[in-house]
Amino acid sequence: MEVKETILKLGGDVKNSAEKIAKGAIDGSKKMAEKVKIKRSISEAESVLNAAYIEIGKKYEELYGNRGEAEFAQILAQVAKAKAQIAVARADLAAMDSAGLCSGCGHHVQEGQAYCSHCGKKQEAEPLKAEVID
Repeated sequence: MEVKETILKLGGDVKNSAEKIAKGAIDGSKKMAEKVKIKRSISEAESVLNAAYIEIGKKYEELYGNRGEAEFAQILAQVAKAKAQIAVARADLAAMDSAGLCSGCGHHVQEGQAYCSHCGKKQEAEPLKAEVID
């Protein structure tokens, strides 16, 4: 074989190898992009599921509170404690802003504000003060 033919054959082999590598990279990229889409779909569905679980828990606590099943007593106690801590923290913030707490939702209400900007409840003359519950 002549040198020219050898070089052409090697060039063809290199071209074929490069094409195979490029095709593999493209196929890998497509597969990776598809996996990302599927993972995103899973993540979105899990977020919806977690939000639903949270809503179930909130609704259970609203409906049954301290009257719930014994299996939920510890969780309901944690909820009550967290709510109390939130109320105290909101009261502290309200005191810093010369504000009170809404009697409906517990959010800040400025002095003289007739309605809560968060829930819309009409405010009494004196906003509520939070109490610490242990």
